[in-house]
Amino acid sequence: MPKVTRNTKLRSIEHLPFDVLLHIIDNITAEDLVHLLCTCRTLYALVGDETVWRSLAGRYGLHDNTRFDGRPWYIIYTRLVHTYGPMLGLWAGDHPYTGNVIEILWDNGNSSPPGGIAVDMWCFRSLEPEEFDGPEMPEPPRYRRLAKIEFAETSTPYGPPTMFCRCNSRVDIHRALFTFLSPTLQGFHLQTRQGRYAHPDFPSADSHAWVNDARYPRLTCLRSSHVDQTHIVRPHPRVPTVYAAPTSYIKPHAISLTCTFGCIDRARPFLGFENISPSLPRFYPLWHETRPWVGPDSPEWSARVLEGLWLGSHGPHGTEVLYMEWIRPSTTLRAWKITGDENVPRGALSWQADMEAEALLTQSERALCARSLGDLEAYCLFSGTGTFSGRGFMPHQLQTPSIVLAVGSEPLLRVVWLDVEEVSAYMRHAART
Repeated sequence: MPKVTRNTKLRSIEHLPFDVLLHIIDNITAEDLVHLLCTCRTLYALVGDETVWRSLAGRYGLHDNTRFDGRPWYIIYTRLVHTYGPMLGLWAGDHPYTGNVIEILWDNGNSSPPGGIAVDMWCFRSLEPEEFDGPEMPEPPRYRRLAKIEFAETSTPYGPPTMFCRCNSRVDIHRALFTFLSPTLQGFHLQTRQGRYAHPDFPSADSHAWVNDARYPRLTCLRSSHVDQTHIVRPHPRVPTVYAAPTSYIKPHAISLTCTFGCIDRARPFLGFENISPSLPRFYPLWHETRPWVGPDSPEWSARVLEGLWLGSHGPHGTEVLYMEWIRPSTTLRAWKITGDENVPRGALSWQADMEAEALLTQSERALCARSLGDLEAYCLFSGTGTFSGRGFMPHQLQTPSIVLAVGSEPLLRVVWLDVEEVSAYMRHAART
């Protein structure tokens, strides 16, 4: 470090390079940003420089302000983008057994509704009984609008945006709210006639690579509530009951989403068990960036290209969301459930495969794979194990049948469940257009 003398001129923040200053602005709270711009005339002059705020908004994918009723870029960025822009993308909910995925995205509106940030829930079609025997292929999600953050009710162009619930057309539009929550030990358990069983943590010590902790909103963090219903649950309930109680793993920061009339909470996926937990579902930021696809016939291929979000077919449960994680240096590929079902729930390991070398199959296993996949020369085959369970995912129900993972030239995986002679298909998640 240079020696500081009386003649050394100490430079203040306005003398920083412009790109460094933009980086600072983009990484502080909205309140601190306003205070920073008021510290001197040089920084305050940035308020009227639309190119600065348009550039900052562009980092979050907003390049057009025509649907914001003529509001300047300074207002759009400081009031809306700065706070909620980091949230754009997918979030995974910890709903017991089923899980849930919401997508936060720009809604540029049209000639009537204003632009804003929308919250959509992923929904998957339920299979009909006659479809169970047909070839299983995953399907892309349908989208259900839950809420939207917009400037619809501001009396002046400088007012803050408001979040409204949009999920129930039979109820008047009403307020909705995002809450930023602190880490917690809160979890779920299942009480049955046979006993009490811990529900898989979500995320857990084993499956947390899918959490993108750089995407939390710039909101005041509130302390998470802690509920322990262990002593109020009947020891031998007539139906299995899900209840809230602490677990040993600390879950990271999360957000919750609610509305005045509770219709957003009622939009959660159906669960066949009784759920008495009073806690709102926690949502965690989900990694969903995809790597350029390279087939196994390429010298550049490795199991790393399989990492990321996939949609998979899971028998009568329909399409579910999984995150593929490549464990190095053990060369194991693991498929963690982001959404699940009452047999193998969210947070559980669906299957894993050894990617170090191709599988050595017996003659009968190879014949089964040929019947299930067709031309085996089109695939690289890897051996592994899967997870089966009865309804409830209780320890005494778990089975680990053998599987074969088939990787071809297209971004489509197939898993052959050898013990039950079934095939599941997985396609990579494609960004919404």
